[in-house]
Amino acid sequence: MAALTKSNLPLRRFLSPLSQRLLNPSSFSSAPEPHLQDENDTSQTAPTEETLIADTFHSLIKDHHRNNPNPNPNPAPPNPTYTIPSLSSDFSQLSAAGSVSPAVVRRVLEKCGAVRHGIPVLQAVAFFNWATSREGFEHNPEPYNEMVDLAGKVRQFDLAWHVIDLMKARNVEITVETFSILVRRYVRAGLAAEAVHAFNRMEEYGVSPDRIAFSVVIGILCKKRRASEAQAFFDSLKHKFEADVILYTSLVNGWCRAGNIAEAERVFNEMKAAGIEPNVYSYSIVIDALCRCGQITRAHDVFAEMIDAGCNPNSITFNNLMRVHVKAGRTEKVLQVYNQMKRLGCNADVITYNFLIECHCKDENVEEAAKVLNLMVKKGCSPNALTFNPIFRCIAKLKDVNGAHRMYTKMKDLDCKANTVTYNVLMQMFAESKSTDMVLKLKKEMDENEVEPNVNTYKVLISMYCAMGHWNNAYKFFREMIEEKCLKPSMPVYEMVLKQLRNAGQLKKHEELVEKMVDRGFVTRPLAV
Repeated sequence: MAALTKSNLPLRRFLSPLSQRLLNPSSFSSAPEPHLQDENDTSQTAPTEETLIADTFHSLIKDHHRNNPNPNPNPAPPNPTYTIPSLSSDFSQLSAAGSVSPAVVRRVLEKCGAVRHGIPVLQAVAFFNWATSREGFEHNPEPYNEMVDLAGKVRQFDLAWHVIDLMKARNVEITVETFSILVRRYVRAGLAAEAVHAFNRMEEYGVSPDRIAFSVVIGILCKKRRASEAQAFFDSLKHKFEADVILYTSLVNGWCRAGNIAEAERVFNEMKAAGIEPNVYSYSIVIDALCRCGQITRAHDVFAEMIDAGCNPNSITFNNLMRVHVKAGRTEKVLQVYNQMKRLGCNADVITYNFLIECHCKDENVEEAAKVLNLMVKKGCSPNALTFNPIFRCIAKLKDVNGAHRMYTKMKDLDCKANTVTYNVLMQMFAESKSTDMVLKLKKEMDENEVEPNVNTYKVLISMYCAMGHWNNAYKFFREMIEEKCLKPSMPVYEMVLKQLRNAGQLKKHEELVEKMVDRGFVTRPLAV
């Protein structure tokens, strides 16, 4: 238990990734959404020993939540000082040999919020209150910011403000990051006015609303397609904060994401009229928006203007020109853009190569897709799950089981991590080819790699066992899906399992399963037998 002693590592190691992304210039990229999904990335957040301790605390929280489900999709806000005596006792036993570091608390809360369904809010609040009220706890902003983020994620904003008030009362430093997290959660909840109000309250908490904070709020509003609110906010305070290319590019991006190209071009022209030169991100965003709304010719005009202005395009620019052709399956057009990219000496990135692979796979040309994969590896560009998934889909469509084995081996040799979609595609393919052992091997690997299964994962497993007449295994995975993962099954899968139980004469388990579904609010009444 010596691992529970406070960490001496620099606090920066434990900084939440949230605010770092908000101020990253690459946030102006029009890359596909998967590249914006790092919200729950927990790599490099805590030393190994602290990670193990945090995982143990999280297991206690998960077990308590699983045994005490809350079927109400909109539960009442928890009391800010809420505790769970039995859990507090368990926590205290685990930490009997020493204090709990802020890094451990932050990681536990981060893991609580990392799931898409069944976030253990009450248990997380109880853990936070238990940990931060312990004698000797080293207060720093990170666990508090994580609690603000978790409260905002489940839309318990009164709780979020309580945590910020608690920081003030305990003399814990409140930073721009704290309010950036809160603003981001307000915007994601569709509460733009409240987000602006949070910015306006920063000074109450000793935080100076500087240009960075101003940029962050506008950037968040624009990223979430709240362009009109962002524009109004910008217009109301642009006399106070000097506008720069980042602010204008955010606004252009916001109007583009909202689908208002006319306003985007107006802001783009206003930026140039103000003597602010658009950068590669500014041009790339406009090009992307024009391509998405079908104005391909106009997009190429802006591209030509960009070249004439001496602004060199990057891979994002070319990817934006490619995307519309990829979605339409126009492989020849995609290759034309790629060749132009090479002529101008612009290096392809992982998205470029993924687009090329996706096009070849749509044409069911696995051989050409494999050549692109080999090329990107040769060029030193690391493939990701999005590189391999179209190849696996294509192989599955061709029912090439041996090809799937070879490609999956290659994926592992390249140290490329599979995601949920990868596993689902492969498991479905092996289930259809009656390779039960391979399906179970993949599920085990998925669990070991902490890749979250979804309803489609369980659909494959349950359907496979139902087809084999193995009601016990189908029942086991169904319970895991609803109890451990808090996933709501589709009605066909639910009915399939109930039918298996009836056919096997397992009426008691049938009744128990119906009750579990009702308790969790997944069904409102039992299905007729």
